[in-house]
Amino acid sequence: MAFRLPESPSGEAAKALGAYYTDQTIAGFLVRWAIRTPNDSVLDPSFGGGVFLQAAVQRLEQLGGNPRNQIFGVEIDPQAHARTRLVLEHSGIRPSNLILGDFFDLLPGQIPSLTAVVGNPPFIRYQRFTGEGRARAMARASSEGLALSMLSSSWAPFLVHSVAMLCGGGRLGMVIPMELGHAAYARPLLAYLARSFDQIAFLTFRKKLFPSLSQDTLLLLAEGKGGKTAHFHLLDLEKPSDLNNLDPAFERQSIEAQALTSGRQRIIEYFLPPKARALYRELSHSQQTQRLGELADVGIGYVTGNNSFFHLSPWQVAKWGISSRYLKPAVRRARGLSGLRFTQSDWEGGLLRGDSGYLLHITGKNDLPLELQAYLAYGESEGTHQAHKCRVRDPWYAVPYVYQPDAFLTYMSGEYPRLVANEAHVVAPNSLHILRLRSTSPLGAAGLACLWQTSLTRLSAEIEGHALGGGMLKVEPREAEKVVLAAPNLPLDALDALLAELDSLLRIGRAEAAQDLADDIILIQGLGLTRAEQRLLRSAANVLKERRSAR
Repeated sequence: MAFRLPESPSGEAAKALGAYYTDQTIAGFLVRWAIRTPNDSVLDPSFGGGVFLQAAVQRLEQLGGNPRNQIFGVEIDPQAHARTRLVLEHSGIRPSNLILGDFFDLLPGQIPSLTAVVGNPPFIRYQRFTGEGRARAMARASSEGLALSMLSSSWAPFLVHSVAMLCGGGRLGMVIPMELGHAAYARPLLAYLARSFDQIAFLTFRKKLFPSLSQDTLLLLAEGKGGKTAHFHLLDLEKPSDLNNLDPAFERQSIEAQALTSGRQRIIEYFLPPKARALYRELSHSQQTQRLGELADVGIGYVTGNNSFFHLSPWQVAKWGISSRYLKPAVRRARGLSGLRFTQSDWEGGLLRGDSGYLLHITGKNDLPLELQAYLAYGESEGTHQAHKCRVRDPWYAVPYVYQPDAFLTYMSGEYPRLVANEAHVVAPNSLHILRLRSTSPLGAAGLACLWQTSLTRLSAEIEGHALGGGMLKVEPREAEKVVLAAPNLPLDALDALLAELDSLLRIGRAEAAQDLADDIILIQGLGLTRAEQRLLRSAANVLKERRSAR
């Protein structure tokens, strides 16, 4: 009778367990890399469909080892454990070595000493990663001297506990979210890995490992447990199948470990040609540039809990007779932004498309007009007051943190993030980031929008943001504040004239011409860059944009 490994779960089951099974090519490579002698012992701490363990059986048999006694696995899902165990028993693994339970309940010493840990840790975002399981996971990380942020997803403590299971000199080969290279909560984890191993390599791919997921991934290869200062390396491959022909002594480019663990650099910078990377680093530390956070505070817009109820069109305002006292003009989505300035005319035009409207903004609960009380009663009849964000407010209809910003920034972008001055003095929900100028900023919001148009800033946004599925670039507020802008030696009237031209070009869809003009005035005339340097920045920004777009 033939036995086949089970397929990966899907939908809510996959999200709840963080279970996305790895294909045989990737699993086979990690196992070949990690298991090097017939005496090696290996653990998959979340074996799921068993692909890593089956590959380990084949590897140890080739080397002359004993798979029955040298392979171990843990799986928390009873159904996956039962299905996979049946197959793996017939592959020669001792049944008692396939443990049903929570990996965080397994302590070093409860199974024989391990020379290798391989696998694909469950990926559960912190919002779902709650309860006793999270508490145990964080306690295990803490016992290793690592205090992880509460924003950590499940894979982070999983990785730490995997390291703890290894003997001295051991190896760790795992599929890890790309967040390891850019998330703030992952920096202490990178530093922990650097303290724990002699060599660490990141294998990245220009084609995604998991095409159906928005989460990007890489392969982490860490060896020589017990080292005090690891050397970091990167290898960027075209596609997973390239692993089949990869020489064990593959060439890798060095990464500055301290710069990566401190957050001064990101892995994505190493996807750039060396000359472009060097120029960007020089400019990012130059007195001729500044970070967006030096000029403005970046935050998210307000959260209503139910946009369709709290955002009203003019005809809804008229229908319910709601006083302007309880309304604030709002732009609802990035689609409503076109040029460098969002004007009253833009807001009025957006009313017809539904991109603009009014926010229902009530700051108290007493003496509300009868018309407004009727609208709120309608909302309660529709269950609006039971939505999570509404349920935790008192009163439920008082939307907090409503600010009139100086500018808006798109945080999910296909082409590039857009920064637009708020000349209409409207508010915005969390579909947009909001910018409030610092008192020390020498520029107005429109001037800031001008500086945002250069190739330098587009490259910086690609580096500081992170790619999602469908080729989208996401820029979180703290990431946006790190984006580099030029500080050109230009008179303000020249910047005003440039603003008018850029705004006109963008409104007729000539974004590339606007970028050309901004580069000429700001980078070449203002900063004194050569044409070759300007082209290098433009090309580098396109390299990263095309990389994420292709994914």
